[in-house]
Amino acid sequence: MSGHDPDELWEPWRVHLRGQRVLIEHTSVNPVHPLHVGSMRGTVIGSTLVELFRFAGADVHTRYFVNDLGRQLHILQRATAAARWDNIPTDRRYDEIIGVLYAFANMALAGRTTDIARLTTTHPWLPEVIDLHAPLPSQVAAPEVVETMLAAAVSDMGQLGAKIDAFEYETDLTIEPATLIAALADHCDLVRINGTTCLRLPAGLVPAQRGDGSLLYVSRDIANTHHRNPPAWSAMLHIIGSDQTLLQTALRRTVPHAPLEHIAFGQISRAGRRYSARQNRLTTMNDILQEGGQQRVHELAFALALHRRTRPIDLAHLDTTRPLRTVITAACAVPRTVGDPDRDVLRRMMIALLGAPAVLARDVERRTVHGTARHLLLLSRHYLAATRTGSVPDTVCEWFHHTQTRLAALLGITFQVP
Repeated sequence: MSGHDPDELWEPWRVHLRGQRVLIEHTSVNPVHPLHVGSMRGTVIGSTLVELFRFAGADVHTRYFVNDLGRQLHILQRATAAARWDNIPTDRRYDEIIGVLYAFANMALAGRTTDIARLTTTHPWLPEVIDLHAPLPSQVAAPEVVETMLAAAVSDMGQLGAKIDAFEYETDLTIEPATLIAALADHCDLVRINGTTCLRLPAGLVPAQRGDGSLLYVSRDIANTHHRNPPAWSAMLHIIGSDQTLLQTALRRTVPHAPLEHIAFGQISRAGRRYSARQNRLTTMNDILQEGGQQRVHELAFALALHRRTRPIDLAHLDTTRPLRTVITAACAVPRTVGDPDRDVLRRMMIALLGAPAVLARDVERRTVHGTARHLLLLSRHYLAATRTGSVPDTVCEWFHHTQTRLAALLGITFQVP
């Protein structure tokens, strides 16, 4: 390493994917609830894959598909139309208020009085904002809610280092339902179940059109995929939960010429309970920031990245503090000034240093960030062990800090080194 710039290690990697154009869609939070930890896992994976591809020389574009149509938004609009906005608490974030109103609307429409009582106990301001017993209006005008919710989600994603290049709106799509359904028949079996037209796949049925002629999610995703001009891309990655596997399978089946890949991730729960916007059972980015500021956000993001993306995670059993603490401790560690470090420890650290680009290449190939996160932690542990056994050469220290900082930046992690 002596006499060599640490940047030389990365020179071959920087052209590894040169010439490839990659579209990556991640997060795309529905504008009826705030960004929460369940969605945050997609942001961590998506934003890191964006950085990995770009660092390898690919031309990467990030997209956010805005669901500004459909039943969920209409349910929310019924609640916002009935709300007394002058009574909204001024100490609450707008997106959190919207999340509560959306949950209330679902509970009211389903007659779930017990859930409404629980929601009111958690949010005692709710009865002042909306009449809990009056029926929700059926005809509503669209409020200025989508753009405000979108801005809040993008701001929260920025806490993780995520940036979006382009926003695509459902309302901008030109879809002729009859033409679309006819085209689907060329690629899939279509069946009608209680008036709903469904795609019949080996793994199950995917609803495409309601009996009243309105289109469902898969149809709008198909139209948006065509709108994205698939031949222009080397790969089109959709980072979305594993619960959407059937829908993504249908999408690939119906647009076979598109280089689509479903980058599935396992669901996140807390103490065995899944997050639910309809139940307002969420841990939001604002909750995390209030709990421990930006440091807490990075702790949680790093802990999520350390686990294989397909593995479900229960936050109640997730170590969210020690991994990042180890990385920061290594960044601040001062080697002993006397004695030679343990030869085996130093050898393991140098192997980890030189192997870093190969780890990134493997993560890109496997469409995961697990290896990069694990390597950052492993490298930090090796360096700490070396500094405790003796005097680490200055050149090795320089290479370590350069590599550690680069890996952390790819993961969206920043920290202050005294």
